[in-house]
Amino acid sequence: MMRGEIKKAAACHACALIAALAAIGLTGCGGSTPVTSPIELKSPGVQPNGKLKPSVFCGWGSLWVPLEWGEVPEDTKELAILLARFKHVNEGGEQKLVVPFADLVSKFKPSERKLVANVLPEGVSWSWFGNNCLPPKGQKILLEVFALDDVKHRSMNKELATRLAEEALKHPHPREEPRSPGELTSDTTGVGRLIVQYGPLPLPQ
Repeated sequence: MMRGEIKKAAACHACALIAALAAIGLTGCGGSTPVTSPIELKSPGVQPNGKLKPSVFCGWGSLWVPLEWGEVPEDTKELAILLARFKHVNEGGEQKLVVPFADLVSKFKPSERKLVANVLPEGVSWSWFGNNCLPPKGQKILLEVFALDDVKHRSMNKELATRLAEEALKHPHPREEPRSPGELTSDTTGVGRLIVQYGPLPLPQ
């Protein structure tokens, strides 16, 4: 093989290698396939049995369950918190997931590490649908914190809430995995998740 042909073959091989690396997201400094990492999420308002304490109940506020979460990915630009009530109903002999209420509060600062029940910091964005209070005793509630790498207006609707609830029930314990496509989750660099059950109402004083 002539020297010029060797150089040409080497150049083609290098180009093919670069293209292959780019395809799997390994080129460049820090480049990687977008993933969603788990975030530790817990609530001081939840008992060991997974039920909310009697002192934690749906009231006048939007996010009425206190939350605490761990570190979020470095590229997080904003945080969003979801509270959604869900249940299964029987339709035509099949179990169907129904979300009668969902509340998404976004534009929390990435430095935030807790949510005081019924207290929202200034500058957040709030979107919801359905009737928040009062959920029937025993109904389950999905709580999620999303770390997002983009800041923009985010709206909640029944279709989005149902999809998020379906994904949460499929994987109740988040793990590192490729990002889920779709509104909200395509921007999600990290997620923390709790599924709790509404407890008894507090006794009247």
